[in-house]
Amino acid sequence: DFVSKRPRNLEFLFKKRFGWMNQYTEGKQLVVDLGSGLGFSREFIMNPIVLTDIIKYPWTDQQVDALNPPFKDGTVDVFICSHVVHHLAYPMVFFENIMRMLKPGGYLVIQELETSLFFKILLRLMESEGWDLNKDVFNRNAQCTDFDKDPWSANCAIPHLLFDDPRLFEKNIPGLKVVRNELSECFIFPLSGGVLVKVPVPTLPLFMLKSIDVIDGVLVSLFPKVFALGRRVVLQKI
Repeated sequence: DFVSKRPRNLEFLFKKRFGWMNQYTEGKQLVVDLGSGLGFSREFIMNPIVLTDIIKYPWTDQQVDALNPPFKDGTVDVFICSHVVHHLAYPMVFFENIMRMLKPGGYLVIQELETSLFFKILLRLMESEGWDLNKDVFNRNAQCTDFDKDPWSANCAIPHLLFDDPRLFEKNIPGLKVVRNELSECFIFPLSGGVLVKVPVPTLPLFMLKSIDVIDGVLVSLFPKVFALGRRVVLQKI
């Protein structure tokens, strides 16, 4: 539906979420999108990419559980994860497997949510996914989502708990270095109308979307704990 209609607001958001990843994927031999969902990454990432998901959709290349990918050790140049980390029941297991499968110097490129005040308000209004800041994300045996009850359950606080302090992350996962960690997105996210949960929004002209994006950048820079709805993270295997 997106490919045929390409709603302008949503396409603008996707370009922001995936376009920046090209600098890490360009010229790479094996780039794998874990949890690719509807497969939008292929529309915006120029390099050939292997689409995987826990469900075998017609557009995916492989059916893969992100917690237990089937790739051989030291063979993957880049893993991409867009809005997957906050669904991981056992984040430490995930990072251990990813680190083992990456080539030396390889990247794990992540686009995620950020549980700012604004984001928590949006979640309450939409009666959508929740968050729990009390989970021990660095405990290999601690379950961070309600996976036993619902395989699609989410804890939107997981990315914040993992990456808010890069030194803490690197201390707990010494084989991965945080080379990029920045907050992003504000009003441009809800104005997209959503990907799965559709919300009616007016289609805005490109100049207005660009202006809102600039305003978002200022708000996120000045008041990150209030306005940031997204986070970009790049981890490199050392």
